[in-house]
Formats: sequence, C-alpha cells, structure tokens
Amino acid sequence: MSVALAATGAAPPTAARPLTLPEPFAATASQIQKLYLDVHINREQGGTLARFNLQGQSLSASAKTLQELGVRLPGEIADDAPSITLSQLPGIRIDYDRGNQRLDLQVPVQMLDRPTTRLHVGEVGDALAVSDSSPGLLLNYDLYAQQLHGDRDISGYSELRLFGLGAGIWSTSQSSRLITGRAGHNTGNTRLDSRWQLDLPGPMLSLSVGDQLTGALDWSRSARIGGLHLSRNFNLQPYRATTPLASFAGEAVLPSTVDLYINGMRQASQRVAPGRFQLDSTPALNGAGQAQLLVTDINGHSRSLEFALYGAPELLQTGLSDWSLDIGVLRRDYGLRSFAYDHQPLASASLRHGLNDHLTLETHAEATANLQLAGVGAVALLGRRSGVLNASYSGSQAASRGGGQYALGYQWNAAGFSISANSQRRSRQFVDAPAHLTRTLLARRSDQLFVGFGNARSGQFNLNYIIQAYPGSPRTRLFGAGWSRSLRGQAWISAQFNRDLDNPGMDSAYLYFSIPLDRRTQLSASLRHGSDSDVTAVEANHSQPLDSGGWGWRLQSSAGAQRSQSAEINHLDEHGRWRFGLDHDNTVGSLAYLQGSGSLAWFGGGLHLLRSTDDAFALVTTNGMPGVPVRLENRFVGTTDAHGELLVAPLRAWQRNLLSIDPLQLPADMQVEAVQQQVVPAARSGVRAAFELQPGQAVDLRIQDADGRWLPAGTEAIVERDGRVLAVTVIGHEGQFYLGTVPSGAQLRIRRAGGECVIALPDADTTQPSAPSETLQCKP
Repeated sequence: MSVALAATGAAPPTAARPLTLPEPFAATASQIQKLYLDVHINREQGGTLARFNLQGQSLSASAKTLQELGVRLPGEIADDAPSITLSQLPGIRIDYDRGNQRLDLQVPVQMLDRPTTRLHVGEVGDALAVSDSSPGLLLNYDLYAQQLHGDRDISGYSELRLFGLGAGIWSTSQSSRLITGRAGHNTGNTRLDSRWQLDLPGPMLSLSVGDQLTGALDWSRSARIGGLHLSRNFNLQPYRATTPLASFAGEAVLPSTVDLYINGMRQASQRVAPGRFQLDSTPALNGAGQAQLLVTDINGHSRSLEFALYGAPELLQTGLSDWSLDIGVLRRDYGLRSFAYDHQPLASASLRHGLNDHLTLETHAEATANLQLAGVGAVALLGRRSGVLNASYSGSQAASRGGGQYALGYQWNAAGFSISANSQRRSRQFVDAPAHLTRTLLARRSDQLFVGFGNARSGQFNLNYIIQAYPGSPRTRLFGAGWSRSLRGQAWISAQFNRDLDNPGMDSAYLYFSIPLDRRTQLSASLRHGSDSDVTAVEANHSQPLDSGGWGWRLQSSAGAQRSQSAEINHLDEHGRWRFGLDHDNTVGSLAYLQGSGSLAWFGGGLHLLRSTDDAFALVTTNGMPGVPVRLENRFVGTTDAHGELLVAPLRAWQRNLLSIDPLQLPADMQVEAVQQQVVPAARSGVRAAFELQPGQAVDLRIQDADGRWLPAGTEAIVERDGRVLAVTVIGHEGQFYLGTVPSGAQLRIRRAGGECVIALPDADTTQPSAPSETLQCKP
C-alpha cells in the first residue's frame, strides 16, 4: 500500500526574486565575473561548491552545473545550454551573500531532480555476525515424582544436546518412568527425537536429519517422520520483514522530520532532505488500523495525513518465497515405542510465494506408496482494509480412488471487532499421507465461526460456533459465548458458557474472578457448572519474579460434588526450578508430589547448573571476580559465582542480546574496559561473554618536559598497554595528570609539537588506598 503526501513548508509560488547587490560590488552590465559559490538548496546544511557567472545583477550557470546541483530544468531549456540566468527559472528564490560567497536557492519541489529518499521503520539488514560458539554439552531435565496410596510414580523428560563441535547441533530426547508399589515395579524408557540440524543464516536455510515434523500449510497436515528436512527459515534473520510493507510517499520543500503514528502510537521519526521521500514500514498490527503521517519542516510548519491500513501477517512480500522439502518414513507410536517406523517412504513439499503485496500463492504435494496428493491455495488481502480471504483445493489419488478437499476462510480484525470464518469439506475418498499410512479417518466436514467485539468499558465479548462430522459418526455442533473485563485495581472477571447443540445435557458454564493483593500475590475464585456437578473453588498464590527468581506458594480449596484441597511451595533461581505440593481429593485421596526442572551444562571448561533452556545461553565471566551483578537487557539475572562465572538463559537466537555488569558494585581499585556487550548466539547453543576486570589504582602525576617546565595544559596523553589504547585524555594545568584506575604494565604516550615521549606509569600498590603524587619528566 502507498500514500502520497503533498509538499510541506513551501512558500506560495512566486517569480524569481530579483538579485540586488550593494555598491561597489555590483558588476557593470558588460563585465562578467566568474564566481565559485557555496550553494545551499532549500536551506540544507551541507553546501556544494559550484561555478556561477555574475553580470550586472544577474547570476547565471550552465545547465550541467544546475543539474549537478539537483535542479530539474524546464523542457524548453537544452541540457547542454552554456548559460542559464537564474532569475528566468520559474518559482526559484535567490539569496546571494557576497561577503560569505554563499548562494541560497529555494527551489519548488517539482524542480528538484533527486532520487526519492527511501526510509525504513525499524531495523533492517541481512544476517548478523554470529558470536563464536564454544563446544559444549547440555542436558535439559524435567523430573516428577508422586506418591498415592503407597504407590510411587517417578517420570522424567530429558534432552541431550551437543553444539560447537563441527557443523550443526546434535540432540536427542527421551522420556522415562519408574512405578513401584504394592503390585511390584515397572520401568520404561522411550526415545523421542534424535536429530542433527544445520542452520545457514545467510541464505536462510535449515537442514536437519533425523526425527522431525514435515512442513505444512494451514490447509494441510504435518506428519512425524524420520528422514531429511530442508526448508527456508526466516527465523535465522529475525530483523528481516517478511510481510508486505506499508509505503508512505511524500515530498518536502525544506529539511523536515517525518513522524509515523499507528493507532495513535508513534512508530518512527526520521529526518528527510528536501525532495521526494518514501517511508516503508511493517504494519505494527494484525488487522485494521489507522495511520497518521506528520511532516514538520525546520520552520515548525506541519502537515499531516490520516489513512487506513491493514496488517496481514499471512501474506508474503512481493517475490519472497517460503518452502520446505521432506523425505523419509512415517514415525509410528510416537511416545510409546522408540524405533517404530513405517517401511514405506514418504515425500512432502510445500511452497508459499508472494505474487504481489495483496496476493500470496500456495501449493503442497505428498507422495508415498499408492498415494499421490497435490493442492493449490491462495491468501488475498481484500482492498486496503477489507480483511483477508483464503481458499484452497487438494486432490488425492490412493490406488484407484480419488478424492478432494475444499477449504475457504475469511478473517477481519479491528480494535473493537473481529471475525474469523473457516470451512473445510472432504470427499469420502480423500486421504493424505499420514491418514493413508496409519489408516485413520479424516473429518468430512469442519466449520468454525469466531466473533469478538467490545471495548475497555463494556469488556470483551466472544462467540463461537463449531460443526464437525466424521464418517460413520453423528455430527457435533458446539456453541460458546464468553465475556471478560478488567476492573479497578487490576482485578479481572470472566464468564464462559458452552452448549452441545446435539446433547443439551452436556452444557457447561464457568465464572472466574481474580484480584491482586500486591505485585506478586493474587486471590481468585471460580464457579464451574457441569452436566454432572457444580464446583466452587478459591485460590491464593504468590509468584516469583522471572528475572531474579525467589520463593512462591499456592493454596487452593474447592467445594461441591468434588471437594479438594492443595498446597504448594516452589522456588526459582538461576540453577533451575522446583516445587513440592500436597493434594487431597474426596474421591482419590491424598497425593504428594515433587517436581524439578533445569539444565546441566558442560561449557567453558566447567560444569554448570542453569534453568531449562530450549534456546541459546551465555557464559558470563569476570576474570574470577565473584559477586558481580549481571543484567540481561537491563534486567537483573544473577551474580557471578566464586569462580567469577554465571550462565544466563535464555537468550534470543540470531538476535542482539545486551549483557552488562554493574560497575558500581565493583571494588574501587577494579578496572573494567567495557561494562556491556552485545552477543548474537546461534540457536540452541552457548556463547561466552568475557568482561575483563583488572586490578588498578588511581594515579596523580605532575609531568615536566626535558627542561623542567610543566607540560602545557591540553597536551594529548594516551594510556596504552601491549600496543592497545586504553584511554585518551589531556594534561591539566601545571602538568597535572590524573587517571582513576591504571592497569599493571600501562604506559603514557604524550604527543607534542617537538615529538613524542613515553612514560611508564607506576604499578599499583594494593596495600595503599591511593597512589602518592609523583613528578615525572617527559623526555623524547
């Protein structure tokens, strides 16, 4: 989408202002003076030196000179004209400063011959330079144990990951269970997924071999296979916009500032030079919204334009493609058996392509023994803000039976109203690869309608209606209605009603209310009505801060047909999370449970405990300094241990993550070269962030030259060590030089007109609170 904005800050069209020169500077009518003037177009800051001729009170220049200055000449003037009088050009205002040899021209925007200035809201660019990943081994674990009536059940999930050793990342996961009790004991261990994955950020490609899900579209289904997966992966360049950009075109006569507001919130502020500009922005919304473009010139004059726009994340930019290719065999009995694979190969491919900013085309294909399937689809943005329409058709051929699948959907979202309608039909003979290989039935019909509306005052209302039908089974029709609203004091209330239209006795209703007692403590009450019972429950809980962790607890009690009481305490820190609780139910009895999760990492030459992490992490080191506070994106996440190390997780893969330490918590004699740094980790791997802390001590020197005179104030002084510049400062009055901290082995290099000299700075004496004042001589 694009919007044009008229010029701002323009003066009313006038004829060229005559040039008036004071005597005796005016040239005679026949005399021609050649001048090289500092030319400024439309009050731009940076000038350009150009040649002009002054004859009498008229300035002239060649067509080539004016074109090089960015002035578009009228059509009747030849491109090779040797001399053009400025006063004859329509609409140009001339201001010649003879004393400063400066020429200011105000040119109508239509006469500015400049390329359109392209601006982009937000950060754009290719893949970032990824921080080096050291070899490491990480074990994620989640353990759960419970005891009920003398029976003990211990279960666990674990994932083992190897990274930084060669290309790609190796990982395997499994679930385990141990049951002991009066009936004996039973153990089991099931492998879940084993995979090697390689990510290539430049071309945005991911290759994986092993257990995985095939790629799919909204109207097709994924299958769990063992095999090869190759796909485009936009997550490898998270700062790249994939949805169509909203383009706002305008023009400015004077240097101006362009502000973009979407739904009343400023999204960007950019400076533009005189001329035409185009502002490209990814709509910061999903659905309909209102945008305002405000252009303010250097005189303070403003002009604005409001217009409607629609953000559709389902669409791809023009020419952009998203695709996947899978080859393998179907995985069977996932979670139950470790190595159950079908013997028939399966191939699957999906493709999405942005034909233009309003239409994205889709296609999907599957093939296995005795089955071929192919389908096409499209996602279209209707007008500027009329919603998104999607449609697809798939056909399958299994043995001698052919079938089809049709799908149609529509979505429209706005601040106070949204609607989503989707319908899918399958013929009796239609089958996809997972259903064909496992001989499962697909729904013949599936219809869904969701409507939401409301505002902050009335609350949010939602309605839903679902129809589903399977072969050989009666159809199911479900209706639901809900309402929710935030109350004063951050309280919250919600209600939900569900009805099975084919089984009226299965109605249910739910009412919920919560109110915060403080920042971490909340009290809630709920009432649930079901077909067979009514239950009232009250709960109080105290949560831990996710950044710094801490203690939490939960108390719950319910009354009605099913009475229960439960109590739990939990704890979160940088090493992981655990919780312990007791439950009592009038139908089951009393149960005690204990759950713990976290990670064990071998990284950076040592063994570390940290929270469970499915993404990247960083090892922060401080040269062995313990107790140093560490922050992630300015949020406190922990302090370094006795070895001066702290593992920080999770980090955002392929993005900039800001890690910093608090210098105010360091000893006074400790020097740090940088208190923050950005790291860009690869997915599911670890990086090192080393903060170089060195003991140092303030020095107070007075420096003389070879003749015993104090060095002049302002003389440049460079602190360096091992050829690396640590600081650049200047000498004060009477040769005084002061530096807060000086690392061991540093030297001072002083540059003067007569040459330079080097002075070895005294090493710190840690037994003294400060170094004594000394007088040193600077000798070449």
